[in-house]
Amino acid sequence: NNMKRDILVLALMADFVFPKGVLSDSYSQKKVEYQVSIDKKIRPINDTKYYDNIGTEQKLFVTGDIMDFNILVRNTGKDILYNLVVTDSYPIVNQIILAPGKIDTKNRTVTWEISSLGVGETRNYMLRAKVATDSAVSSQTNVANVRNNNVSDRDTATFYITKKTTPKTGSSDLLIQSVGVVTMALGALGIRKRARGY
Repeated sequence: NNMKRDILVLALMADFVFPKGVLSDSYSQKKVEYQVSIDKKIRPINDTKYYDNIGTEQKLFVTGDIMDFNILVRNTGKDILYNLVVTDSYPIVNQIILAPGKIDTKNRTVTWEISSLGVGETRNYMLRAKVATDSAVSSQTNVANVRNNNVSDRDTATFYITKKTTPKTGSSDLLIQSVGVVTMALGALGIRKRARGY
């Protein structure tokens, strides 16, 4: 009888400690909404404005030109994001000068981590690159990705390159003509001085 009584007491205590429905209602999670966005823009070094892409009518980049890439990573969801990895893949014509993360020249990537990104929070990163070589393909695209186990997003920035051309000046003819003009000018000055007497 004591055993039955103890079981009954435990059962009644359980009703008080764990009322019906509390376990399922109190410990269920709300709907998780993870969302992230990445926005990549480009600008020539001598411009103050960033653009989604730079078309051929705006600027053709040549070897030695420098450009900046602006990357915005934004938490557009309703939950904190953790352990985001940002990877920027740059084209073969670029040499990275300044980057917020690890530069892998073999795979042409720059990678960095964002440990946490709060709801509505935005992080801004800048990469600087130089056009290091000409390419047969004039269109070049730089790709930025952000991801973790729950979300991912990607954006691109395209620009165009062309071969650097040197205008033909006929340098040897120009040098001979320049020497001739200087000689004639000095000769005329000498004649003028003799004619005036000083």
